[in-house]
Amino acid sequence: MTFRQIFPIALAACAALAISCGQSARSSAPTPDPAPVITGAVAEVSTDSIRTWIEELVGFHTRHTLSTQTDPERGIGAAVRHIAARCEEWAQQAEGIRPVPRVEVIYFTAGGQGGRYDRTLQVPEIVVTLPGTKAEREILLSAHIDTRVADVMDSTAFAPGANDDGSGLACLMEVVRILSGIPLEQTVKCLFVSGEEQGLDGSRFLATRAKEEGWPILAMINNDMIGNAVASGTGLKEDHKVRVFSESRTGEDSAPRQLARYIKETAGIYVPDQEVKLIYRNDRYRRSGDHTPFLREGFTAVRMSEYCENYDRTHQDVRTENGIDYGDLITGVDLPALTRNIRINLATVMRLAQAPACPANARIANAGELENHTVLAWEPVESAASYEILFRETDQPEWTVLDRVDADAHTFQCPLSKDNYFFAVRTLSPDGHPSLPAVAR
Repeated sequence: MTFRQIFPIALAACAALAISCGQSARSSAPTPDPAPVITGAVAEVSTDSIRTWIEELVGFHTRHTLSTQTDPERGIGAAVRHIAARCEEWAQQAEGIRPVPRVEVIYFTAGGQGGRYDRTLQVPEIVVTLPGTKAEREILLSAHIDTRVADVMDSTAFAPGANDDGSGLACLMEVVRILSGIPLEQTVKCLFVSGEEQGLDGSRFLATRAKEEGWPILAMINNDMIGNAVASGTGLKEDHKVRVFSESRTGEDSAPRQLARYIKETAGIYVPDQEVKLIYRNDRYRRSGDHTPFLREGFTAVRMSEYCENYDRTHQDVRTENGIDYGDLITGVDLPALTRNIRINLATVMRLAQAPACPANARIANAGELENHTVLAWEPVESAASYEILFRETDQPEWTVLDRVDADAHTFQCPLSKDNYFFAVRTLSPDGHPSLPAVAR
């Protein structure tokens, strides 16, 4: 069917979206039906398990980058061995269900040039690979193992790190636990990195390695402090909001911004009681996270973080002073909110890992013409079941679905002016899992 044959249908759809009367079209976009496999996995995220993982991590006294690696019960070495053993246990249970996950403890050299090190040492971190059945692309999740108190060089004081970043570690552990038993088309990697508090050294090492080895990274989500709900100083409580930070060096429609919008859309489908707030910055003021080295290497990466921060807990010595409890203990973690944030991660990863490739060379084909309609074109994706055409007004942050076209289509014409809207195309799998959007340039 040609566009001219479907033009009245498309025009009626636009009218239904209330464009002609100046109302927002976003509220008229249909909500995709949840996929049962993702809904089931999301329901498996366990608050009791999350509590257990964090309590175990706090039990290592400190996970400071410079802490002991030989003590069987304390320090970063013991913590790394424990996390790896947990992941190995889940990996072995996956045999016969999916390609068996790989758990690697790797080391990078740190120190030797001053800064936040008092010596040169080999620092451990963990990469858990959940191989996809097709394994054409990789989706990365990260969280950092190491903790600290007020003195960043103090490697022996009690530094529990329940939220910073026990919450992120618990997220990755739940993802490994659940996805070990669920085959996905694309590979998921969970990066348990070290050296974050010393200067993002562990993630910089892995980002450099990923670049050199040509990891086919589709997206990277860094989870750092996703479990607090109450702001220090103001007492503001926001347990049903989470921030996703996304940088843009190429304008509003950068790849990290598309990933952030995708996370928000996914949350709306699978975790509707947790609102994703899109923060159009790389990170908070004067701070950075483990997604940043991946961004600098050209990968698509964002940071997920709690909406409210409590500075009485973060990077504090554990104590009570003037009636205020200081220190990063599990009592400061809002476990229901953390559970919802982990569910968002899991749903996003699964949705991306079941989606086809993003269309290449999406473009406005009539960009040079003085016409009130818009013609879109893109390169066909071999595994596409269909394509969705997206649009949004230029002052709006979120996409709306305009139409869906067959898999053999690679052009689309609509009666909306390219002067007034942004457009994008995304690929759909047979089960309706969408790729990241390809913005029409």
